[in-house]
Amino acid sequence: MAVKGVDIAFLGQNDLCMSMGLYEKYVFPQMYTSPELNGATEKLVAAARKNNVILGLFLFGTDRVGEFLKQGFTFISIGSELHHAVTQAAAHVKALEQIASAEGKPWKHQPSALV
Repeated sequence: MAVKGVDIAFLGQNDLCMSMGLYEKYVFPQMYTSPELNGATEKLVAAARKNNVILGLFLFGTDRVGEFLKQGFTFISIGSELHHAVTQAAAHVKALEQIASAEGKPWKHQPSALV
């Protein structure tokens, strides 16, 4: 990370878990909070601080954003367009079910490729 011109270190937890063999060792999603991944992340954070490099990572959603902000990550992606389409579609289906039920109207979700 001390290479001139490197200004961001982007942690890909999935890729790192795979390269460390954590997918085989832990049941999904426990590898994301494993001691091995935490140790590797701590090393990355220390190296970034030492070399004045921005820390970034990819998450699915906002559940762990605060945890990574505390560690010094400032560039945080919270999902891809597919992730957002699927999660929002599911949220809308749930909302439609609640609205229809509150109005006493029958409404049945018709499963699709996304939800």
